[in-house]
Amino acid sequence: MDSISFNQRANFATASRLLASVINEEIVDTVFRSNNISNNASKQVKTSIGMIFVLPNFEKTNFNNENYIISVQTLHKPITSFTQHFDKVEFVDPWDMNFPICKMKFKESLSFQNSDIESSMNFILSSLNNNDSIGEEISSVELMRILGVWMNLGNDIAKQILAEIDSSVKYQEHTYRNYNHQLSLLSSSVEWEQSILEGHPVHPMHKARYAMSPMPEILPGMYDFTSPLIRFAEIPLDKMVIRGPFKETIEKITKSMSSPPPLSSNNTILMPIHELQIPNIKSKFPFVNILPEKYSIKAKSQASLRTVVIPNLIDIAIKLALGIKVSSALRTVTPWTVYSGTGLGDTLDKLEIDRNILKVSKEFAGIYPTEKDFDIAKHLTCIIREDFNESNSDGESVIICAALVERDEFGKSVMEKVWNLNTEQKRIDFFERYVSILFKAFLPPAFVNGFSFEAHLQNVLARFDSKSGQLVGFIVRDYGGIKHHQDILFESTGERADVLEDNVTEAKSLLEVYDLLYHTLILYNVHRIARALYLHNNGIGWDIVRKHFKQIVPQDHLLYKTFLYQDKLNYKCFMRMKYEGLYRDYLYIPKPNLIKYHEEKLSDLLT
Repeated sequence: MDSISFNQRANFATASRLLASVINEEIVDTVFRSNNISNNASKQVKTSIGMIFVLPNFEKTNFNNENYIISVQTLHKPITSFTQHFDKVEFVDPWDMNFPICKMKFKESLSFQNSDIESSMNFILSSLNNNDSIGEEISSVELMRILGVWMNLGNDIAKQILAEIDSSVKYQEHTYRNYNHQLSLLSSSVEWEQSILEGHPVHPMHKARYAMSPMPEILPGMYDFTSPLIRFAEIPLDKMVIRGPFKETIEKITKSMSSPPPLSSNNTILMPIHELQIPNIKSKFPFVNILPEKYSIKAKSQASLRTVVIPNLIDIAIKLALGIKVSSALRTVTPWTVYSGTGLGDTLDKLEIDRNILKVSKEFAGIYPTEKDFDIAKHLTCIIREDFNESNSDGESVIICAALVERDEFGKSVMEKVWNLNTEQKRIDFFERYVSILFKAFLPPAFVNGFSFEAHLQNVLARFDSKSGQLVGFIVRDYGGIKHHQDILFESTGERADVLEDNVTEAKSLLEVYDLLYHTLILYNVHRIARALYLHNNGIGWDIVRKHFKQIVPQDHLLYKTFLYQDKLNYKCFMRMKYEGLYRDYLYIPKPNLIKYHEEKLSDLLT
């Protein structure tokens, strides 16, 4: 995509994620046609092998004259099933799509009303065969506007989603224009954290920085999210719940400051706050005394924006509430997360983990208000955790895994460039070692302890030997989204996870644990690495995945049967959750099990 503008590239990054989401979640109807049907369908891009046509769901849609069909060319054939005389798209990845995404408007004499997929496709194919245009390029916001009508969204939720989509595009364009990272094995952990180019691989709000009232709007370039100012607030002790050695750790932080704040009294406690969060704190917590700006410290943010590190304190990271929407929700921190994360220490020590392979970044201190409404309380919270980086890791380079799969405008990943993976065999060797060590780290806690880490690319850090570049292990962090089965956990460790009532980490069944494991470890870790190394579409990567899974998980175990026998597994519905206002409660839809990809033709399994 080197010949298109930054704005077009940013729009495509967001629009392709949006389109993939509504397709995979079956919010729309789809038809896939390979290029041998119409030469004109591949006119713009020689490497395109087919085209996806996206239509409204005729049984559920109120069209309001939005008589469009959306089209996008594909670099690879998506997973399809044969239905109603056409190939329906069962699963497509944004990386399968080729610029641009287009819209085609029906002629005035035609209408979606009382229509169906077959008659609509007959019109499209007739148009293509007559060399009519396949449509005009569409922006992310316009795509969402049309989809909003098709989905019967109310005005308020439609406006909210449009605003977040717009924010995602604007920040993505800003990132493209200002990206200047030159990464290597010698780059610092923080530089790797801040090198994320596109962010979440499939979420439509992947780059959004959407500030919610009373915070003012923050447009790209107005604020440097990579170097936030950390302010301090003095709060009455009787208004807060303290977990672990919070006060002692804050004193350690303030002692490192050139202008430390005054010590708190016996009846108050100091806590760090993100400078952008001050309007939220002032409006919701009148008892909080925010100290003058002279008592502040410059920090560096990690990939999540809300978690920061202090340059001269190498062993801790601080997670702060931040009332900005990025992807799924506000980047605040709930009391559930503060409480459970800081209470996991003993449990984590007893999990079935090879400590040479997997280091666990413990959350050892935290604070949250006594406020009963957690939607308010989540705005005044803090977690302090262990941090592993190049300065305290014995010659290892510590690299956030999300950075490994970021790609340049030519589709080449950071992995390929930094590790010089310029042959297929080199890529296979890298992937084989990655999967082998990753599965040894994260599968045993799941099948032995009924415990799944949220092991997606942002929560997992890779440890490389800084001289040879060889992968030696991983680090895991963030426990707000874990899943555990309390009875299995107790049987295997003698511990029950200490949680608050109404938490979302307790699983009612082991299948809930495995849903999270598939979503995070497989879909948003292994799958992304395989695609970045060109080992997904040819099936080579999934052969490796199955081989190492079988070597670790017992054949008679429920996890083995679930992951290797089931043709479909649960897929999280980001867009459905978004427009239904869900974050803590998940919505899933059964989709093709990627672990079985190329084991048999998935299209055959689905017919």
